[in-house]
Formats: sequence, C-alpha cells, structure tokens
Amino acid sequence: MTVINTNIKALYTQSALKISGRESQVAMEQLSTGKRINSAKDDAAGLAISSRMTQQIKSLNQAIRNAGDAISLVQTAEGATNEISNMLQRMSEMAVQASNATYSGDQRGYLDLEFQQLKQEIVRIAETHEWNGFPILNGAAGTAVGVTTVSTNLRSVASATSAVKTLVDGDLKINGIAIPATPTADTVSHVATYSTKAASAISIAAAINAKTTATGGVTAVVVPASIAATVTSVGSASTQATLYVNGKAVTLNLSADQTPAQRRQYVVDSINAGFDTHGVQASDEASGGVTLRTPDGRNLSVWYDNTSLFASDFGLGADNSSDTAGVSGIAAAVATTVTASTVYGSVKLESDTAFTVEPGANAAAGATGANADLTFARFTALGFVPGTTEAQTTGRLNFQVGASANQLISIDLADFGKNGSITGALTRDADEVIPFVNIKTMEGASAVIDKINQALDSVNGTRAVMGAVMNRLEHVIDNLTNVSMNSEASRSQIEDADYAAASTELARTQIMQQAATAILAQANTDQQTVLKLLQ
Repeated sequence: MTVINTNIKALYTQSALKISGRESQVAMEQLSTGKRINSAKDDAAGLAISSRMTQQIKSLNQAIRNAGDAISLVQTAEGATNEISNMLQRMSEMAVQASNATYSGDQRGYLDLEFQQLKQEIVRIAETHEWNGFPILNGAAGTAVGVTTVSTNLRSVASATSAVKTLVDGDLKINGIAIPATPTADTVSHVATYSTKAASAISIAAAINAKTTATGGVTAVVVPASIAATVTSVGSASTQATLYVNGKAVTLNLSADQTPAQRRQYVVDSINAGFDTHGVQASDEASGGVTLRTPDGRNLSVWYDNTSLFASDFGLGADNSSDTAGVSGIAAAVATTVTASTVYGSVKLESDTAFTVEPGANAAAGATGANADLTFARFTALGFVPGTTEAQTTGRLNFQVGASANQLISIDLADFGKNGSITGALTRDADEVIPFVNIKTMEGASAVIDKINQALDSVNGTRAVMGAVMNRLEHVIDNLTNVSMNSEASRSQIEDADYAAASTELARTQIMQQAATAILAQANTDQQTVLKLLQ
C-alpha cells in the first residue's frame, strides 16, 4: 500500500538512530569517565557493590594511616621510657655505691642529692611527656582503665590500755584468697609498749602483697600515719626538754621569748633534722599546731620527759582545757612511753580490675574479736570499703585498625610517675620536703636497691609490650595494604570501563548513526514517487 501520512521506513530508521545514539552516548560516557558504571541505570547491583567497596577501601586506607600514627605514638612513649630506664640504672649504681661502708654520711648525702634529682626528673617526664598535645605517660591518655582502690580507716589506740591487733590468719579474704598473718616485714617502726611492728601498716601491706599473684594483681600500698595538733602555747619560763619521736630523742631549748609561730617552726625544724633516724616528718600547717606524719607508713609515737610541760609547749596540743589529750589521735603525749599511745598508718588496695574484699573465717568474732582494732568499717571486723575509685593511673589507648567497628588494637600505658605502679615505690615522695626514699644511710641505700630492681623490671616489661605492639602494628599495615589493594582490584572488575570494548562500541555506534542518517534521508525522499501517480 502506497501512503504519504505514515512513512514506515523513516520510522524504522529513526528508531534505529535513537538506539545507536543512546549506545554511542553510553560508550562516550564510559570513555570520558573511565567507569563502566556512571549511574544506577548502567548496573544497579554493580553500583551498590562498588559503592560499598569504595567505602571499605577508603576506611582501610584510613586504618593504615591510623596504624602508622599509632606506631609513632608508641615510639614516642617508648623513647621516654628508655630515658627513665637510663635514670633508674644510674640510681641503682649510686644506691650500690652508698651501700658500701667506705663512705661517710656526708658523702652519701652528696650521692643522695643526685638521687633525688633523678626521682624528680622521672616524675616530670611522666607528667609532661606528650603526643599531639596530651600527656601519654601519666596514666591519663586514652580511656581510663582506672585503679579500684579501697582504704582502711586510720588505726589508732584509743587509750593506753590495749595494743592494736595484727592481721592474723582468717581475718581477710581478697578475691576469695585468704590473706595470711602479718609477717615480720617491718624493719623501721619503733617498738614501744603500744607500738608493735607486726601491727603496722607496713606489715599488713606485706601480708597482702604476699598474695598479689593469687589475688589477681591486688596490691597494698601503705598510707602514712598522721596526727595534727590544734594548740601551741609558750610558757613563761625558758627550759630544756627532750621530745621523743619514735623513741629518738629530739633535744629542744624552749624560750619564753618565742611566739607560738616561732615555737612551732623551731619544733618542726628540730624534728625534721632527725628524719633519717625516726622517719617522722613535721610541718606547720598554720592550724595552731604541728602536724606529724610518717611518709613510709611506719608507726608514730611521741612523748616527752618533763612533767611540768604540756603537749602544747611543743606545738602538739589538743584543743581542750586540760591539754592532756596531746596530739589529735594520740591519747596522751605525756612524759613516759608507758602512757604514750601510737598512731598506725592504714593501707590502700589497688588493682587494674574490680575485686572483692570480704571477712575471713574470723568474721564471726565481730567488732570485739581478734581483729577489732583494725577498724575496718564495712565488715565491722574488717573495714575495707571496696568500690571507691581513686584518680586512675592507667590509660588504655584503642587504635582503630580496621574498616568496621571494634576492630581495635589496645595498649595500656600506666602512670610512670609518683602515683603509678611502675616507679611509684621510688617516686611517691618526689614532692616531699624530706624524701623518705633516700640513700643517706647504708640501710636506706640497701632498701632502695630492691625498689630500683622492681622498677626496672616494670619499665622493661612495659617497653617489651610497646615493642610488641609496634611490631604488630607494622604487620597490621602490611595486611591492610594488601586487603586495600585487592579490594581496589575487585572494584575495578565491577566499576571500571574496558577501553577496548568501549572504543569498539563507540566506533560501531557512530557507524550505525551515520548509516541510519543516510537511510533516513533516503526514506524521507522515497515518498516523492507518489507525485508521479498524481501527474
């Protein structure tokens, strides 16, 4: 049938021209972008897969950078611990030197000057060594792991009629482990009528620390015995008196011309001059009286030998009319040791993880039992109050080394300063006016050697962990790089354009368009033959 209104041949040609034009456009887009999938219509499933893989690749590359930064951080920390190790080795050398009998007390004092400076430098490094603007060796970096701590109450004799009890078998359990009786570990507390070494905080801490491994790392730290007076009086007559501090005589020339503040300062200076022999540190806290404390946790006993004086004449008076109670916490600081009472230090328990403290088999004895004077409040007979958290001393740094959540590598960085478990036994007194960890005596130097050895072991152990983590992170980087490379190769198979196929397709579609255009021109003129029928 010959028609004019509908040009079937032209319609076929137009359709073919549209298809080839569309295919040519796709080929050109692939060649210009380098991608086979430029929109969802190109390959909806492929687009979803390649998009997810792109996310994974970018995350993997960031994880690689994270691991590199983590190595840098740990290297920075390890560099500082290396210097701490060097200082500890020098301190060990001096302690061994001071332990030799060929040196005088003055010469040991010269050694101690450097010893104390090194302790302060260890603390300074721990508090100020930084990465990216935040300290990393003071236990505050990263997520606070914390140290669960519990403390006993201050233990003192309420009257001069009974002695503080020792810790005996059956008194205490930590994490279900029975703590043994206090050993004879205290070599420094003074022995008097009501002052026993076996009952001191030092001995109790030693008993608990003997089971540290069994209790899962729970350690005991002694808390200093401390007393504070509130009254200082100056008599009308000048006199000489002897104040006995932990059994060591402190001779005082008391002058009626002194003001109360001058009297306190004189007593403080006189007591502190004998610190190396009695272990008691005195200070004027401006509260009206003198404060005494034993930094190493030994027992604290004070009395004097002049019955015409009161405790307040030494700046050790209590705020009462009779002035017989003496120092707060001591029942009667009077002329003889028979009636002089003793203040005992307490202990604090520390652990990196939560722990339980409970009465032992003696719990049924109650407040009046063998361990009543331990005054452990929570359990009546055993006054540990678990669960209180002190300023945390360990920080956990979590390094994100994967493309998904919780793909972490962690490292715990403890406090290397005075509050931490690494060097704390040596540096806890770094800020003290009179440091109690010193090498001024042969005994003190010998005791320090063991503390340094323990600190070096802790530092070396921490450095080993740092080295192990750094090596692990290098393997992490290598693995992540390999995964990222393979993921990119997989994405390329899905997303990237095959230039050989795309260029061939472009050539084909262009030829088809040219052919279709020529045919369309012929189809458009083919209807002119109808005119011959009308002539």
